Amino acid sequence: MTTRRDFLSAVPIAGALLAAGPAALSTPVRAQAVATSGPHWRSQSLVDQPAEGPGGVVAAADTLTVSERMGAKSKVVVEVAPGVYQMRGWGIGHAMAIDAPEGWIIIDTGDTMQAAAEMRAQLEENLGKPIRVAAILMTHWHYANGQGAFLDEGTQTWGHVLLDANRAVESGLSPFIGVAQSRAIAQFGILHPRTGPDAFPNVLGFGPEKLSGESSYQPPRNTFPDGQIVRLTIAGEEVEVAPNRSDTTDSVGFWFPGRKLLVTNFMVTPVIFNIFTLRGNTFRDPTVMIEDARWLESKDAEVLLDIHNMPVLGGAAIRAAIERNVDQLKQIWDQTIRLIAQGYDARQAAEAITMSPSLRGGAELYGQVESHVRAVWNNRRGWFGWDVYDINPLSERQEAARLVAAMGGVDAVRDDAAKAVAEGGIDNWRWGLKQTSLLLALDPDDQAARAARIVAARSLGQRTTSANARGFYITEALQLEGAMMFEGQPVTIDLLRRVLGTPRRQLLKSASPAQVLDYLAFLVDPRAAGDRRVAFTLSVEGDTAIHQVQLRNGVLIRSAATEPGPIHVSATPDELADFVLGTAPLPGGVLPDFGQAFDQSDFLDRDKLVAALSKTPTYPY
Repeated sequence: MTTRRDFLSAVPIAGALLAAGPAALSTPVRAQAVATSGPHWRSQSLVDQPAEGPGGVVAAADTLTVSERMGAKSKVVVEVAPGVYQMRGWGIGHAMAIDAPEGWIIIDTGDTMQAAAEMRAQLEENLGKPIRVAAILMTHWHYANGQGAFLDEGTQTWGHVLLDANRAVESGLSPFIGVAQSRAIAQFGILHPRTGPDAFPNVLGFGPEKLSGESSYQPPRNTFPDGQIVRLTIAGEEVEVAPNRSDTTDSVGFWFPGRKLLVTNFMVTPVIFNIFTLRGNTFRDPTVMIEDARWLESKDAEVLLDIHNMPVLGGAAIRAAIERNVDQLKQIWDQTIRLIAQGYDARQAAEAITMSPSLRGGAELYGQVESHVRAVWNNRRGWFGWDVYDINPLSERQEAARLVAAMGGVDAVRDDAAKAVAEGGIDNWRWGLKQTSLLLALDPDDQAARAARIVAARSLGQRTTSANARGFYITEALQLEGAMMFEGQPVTIDLLRRVLGTPRRQLLKSASPAQVLDYLAFLVDPRAAGDRRVAFTLSVEGDTAIHQVQLRNGVLIRSAATEPGPIHVSATPDELADFVLGTAPLPGGVLPDFGQAFDQSDFLDRDKLVAALSKTPTYPY
């Protein structure tokens, strides 16, 4: 006779559980994972004692070495090989100049026109003669703003086929602009003081000119195909172009076989690559970057110039540098997958991951490993871990209210937060942030909570090796104390998000009507739209297309039309821009109520900024 236990033992999974015994069956996966990370876990990127650097900056000691290690401590133009120059120190991204047979090849053009003009002037001064630029090659869209300074008659411009579209997501007509740019302001410390304890300690922070400097960007006239290796002759120079998909999908690398020269973007640097950046972005798949690095490894390079690094010279040094960067990514990926398989959720995996000291030591200077682990976990498994509370949690405010009540009430939590912050130490400052998060969720104007949070955030910002983390910590302290200034006024990141996220009229006018309508779809408020159904055709002056527009079920649908419909609207670009901004209805008077379905309440142009500054800010920022 076969018993139920005999049957279960024959099933591999059930048999394994029975073999493990009752202890394994009674211990929740979450409890096992929590026990592994230990009671006093902290990121290796946090140090106990900060150091003081130039200009009075207070920061983790390793952060003070970054500019020199990346070659950006001072503005210089250096000949690294015969006819090959690196122009570095004008920001985080270096540019290259190659004296090709038919003129100069420039690779990347910096953050602004001014930076590019200075680079060119310094190069020509070093050479003792003017140059003629035959071609500009762009590794990716980030450093294409100074093209005008290098454009001569007949200059070719080259970039990836996706470069212009990728750039538009964060600098064109996009719903993400306000979030992307305001979070970049926080991460890169763009509005931090230039000197003193809160100044950024290295080149991984930017100044206001990063956003406000003049750009002469134009889309590349010649493009590299997506996902392919191509061999070209540019300015008489043989060059191989290959995918180097690091921080953007339009990123490419260049191999100049005649010079045994590799040029890369964020593939070989002194820091662990940012699989995830705190400012937020689409997922940067490390397996794709590892795959692309095989192309680098296949070359017998003697000179490697990454736009974020000092030159790497000699075959052995290049191979070692590529190996370290690739293995950092692979270990983070492999170990995160291993922890997923062992039942860890994203936070637990971040706490439990172990990396080889040779890969992590001294390299956690841009992001931090825990952020990358969470990004991999969320990309592979989604947002939900193991805690079923997270499926249908209380509202944030109700949760905060109950937690604070359970901890003894507002006064008790406020006192405990003040005590923890005053005693100091990494654990106490972290706990102070948690407590003040709860308090400020209940009362954004709680002055005692704000004061404690300022100390905690600043203290952690001064003790992290991660530039990204420092940016957000110090930004939090500055905005809470009203010391983050924009155009002479104290601002918050959320206020900047609103200003930067309000589409500029000129941008709306220059975008295609299809782009404007696609953007408009993100402004629909389903509550205001209700069950309203509207259908019409639209034509815009200067555009030959006719667009079918439908509002139904709280969504806006755009499609092509062959002729005007029964309800047709003709508009100028100005009139369409007015409608999107909520300042006027569509022209013609045929759809007077159509605009009520859209929500422009978050828009805030610069003229309204001063009025907004007089209001009490909300929390979180």
